[in-house]
Amino acid sequence: MPVLRRSPITILSLTLLATSTALFAQSISELQKLATAGDPQAQFRLGMEYASGQNVSFDIAQALAWYRMAAAKGVAEAEYNLAVAYHNGLGVAPDEAESLRWYQRAAEHGVPDAQFTVGRAYETGHGLPLNRATAIAWYRKAEEKRQYQTAELALGDMYATGQGAAKDVAEAMRWYRKAAEAGNLIAQCRLASGYLFGVGVSADSAQAAAWFRKAAEQGVTFAQSELGSMYESGEGVAQDYAEAYYWMSLAASFETRPAKRDELSERRDELASHLAAAMLEQTHDRVSKWAEAHNRLDSTTIARHPAQ
Repeated sequence: MPVLRRSPITILSLTLLATSTALFAQSISELQKLATAGDPQAQFRLGMEYASGQNVSFDIAQALAWYRMAAAKGVAEAEYNLAVAYHNGLGVAPDEAESLRWYQRAAEHGVPDAQFTVGRAYETGHGLPLNRATAIAWYRKAEEKRQYQTAELALGDMYATGQGAAKDVAEAMRWYRKAAEAGNLIAQCRLASGYLFGVGVSADSAQAAAWFRKAAEQGVTFAQSELGSMYESGEGVAQDYAEAYYWMSLAASFETRPAKRDELSERRDELASHLAAAMLEQTHDRVSKWAEAHNRLDSTTIARHPAQ
């Protein structure tokens, strides 16, 4: 669930979308008066103040109390924050059933993160009856208001495998493209593979190389190894052993599975036979600089070809 990546304060200060501009100008005392008088947006805003601890002392119990009041009047963001609190045990004992109840209410009131979470629950059967058709419906809702790349990736996967709907690889690629264009690395690799093998789209090796490059530049080892292979064979790009060695070196350096790392290292070493020692050293320097720029491994841990 996407909420797990947020800090407690960020989670409980989720969004100000439902809060009117006028409320931002209110002092805390004025906000408290409005909240006490029953204004649901003021109650939500006051809950956020207690959750952030910026203008009042941090008090998670007070935050949840005000969220409950706002949620009882249908404030979607308050419902969502309660769902997150129960999911993560923030100020309350963890309670997945209660969390999902609030997620469902927030989803019905249009919160995309809640809609995605409900969709995932239906897709996996965790907390709700397994129903992948319903999961698709919720994933679609999640990305209606704004681009939601995780939902788009999930829709691509479901259409690609025929789960919850008839298998439709063209529709799968349409969703992968939307997520890929938003920067989703998995979707970029899925779309690249589609172009490489002509699945759901017309085969286009140049497009495949372009999408693999986007993911490779962000450190996806699968994309790095695929791009290295394409430079080795000249498929979709001009054949270039130095580029092939560069991308295969990156893939071999950062692959975490021992057997796969050994395989990539062997392929890298085979490519080295096509390069002079000076080019090998230059390429290794490029790998080291990439690692340093992306805060991956210390450059001294990057494996060199035995000839170096």
